[in-house]
Amino acid sequence: MSLQIGMIGGTGPQGQGLAIRWGLVNEKIIIGSRSQEKAKVISNQVNEKLGKELCIPRINEDCVKESEIVLLTVPFEHVISTLKPLIPLFTPKHILVDVTVPLKPFEKGKMVDILPENQIHAKSATELLRDILPDDVPVVGAFKTLSNAILRDIDRLPELNQDVFILGREKEAKRIIKQKAELIHNLRAVDAGGTLSARHVERFTAFLIGLNVRYKTHDCGFMVTGLPKRK
Repeated sequence: MSLQIGMIGGTGPQGQGLAIRWGLVNEKIIIGSRSQEKAKVISNQVNEKLGKELCIPRINEDCVKESEIVLLTVPFEHVISTLKPLIPLFTPKHILVDVTVPLKPFEKGKMVDILPENQIHAKSATELLRDILPDDVPVVGAFKTLSNAILRDIDRLPELNQDVFILGREKEAKRIIKQKAELIHNLRAVDAGGTLSARHVERFTAFLIGLNVRYKTHDCGFMVTGLPKRK
């Protein structure tokens, strides 16, 4: 069965980039926003780039209702305020995919952690979401180290030659997200372990941002060597 992908906050650069990459392999994507009009504008822009009508505009509530796989792609400072009103809409049939990274600029090329002080048990964005979502709703961290600039550059398809780290405690949910990730051309999904792995992966993003600044590029990413070849 084909599971519908939706994006809460899909109008941002990361959401647009992933929508483009999935659209290139004919996956329909629901673009969610607090504003139906904004969702429509961005969906039209992505559809125009693709030359196909594959993005569907919805407000965030309808995005959750109409999707089985829900990506959270809002800036981290808006995670709690965006997600909390939507939590009652989630069921065990959903998979919430956390794409967020709790970082903000500190100095040029440097980032700092901005996890809420009252979340003493959560050391990463994915752990925070695992804490606030019902236990029977799977939460998977993914796509955290992918540059939105290269994702959105539709003319550079062959150059997206990277690994994406998939993490979480629910094995079946991770398997499904790995399959969806590997629909994207030249992207390999790597099982990065349980939810605790988000503490490392999210900080990898800060490291990549520093490299991008230092080398004046937007293309830095990861490719892990020594892994078994994909079957």
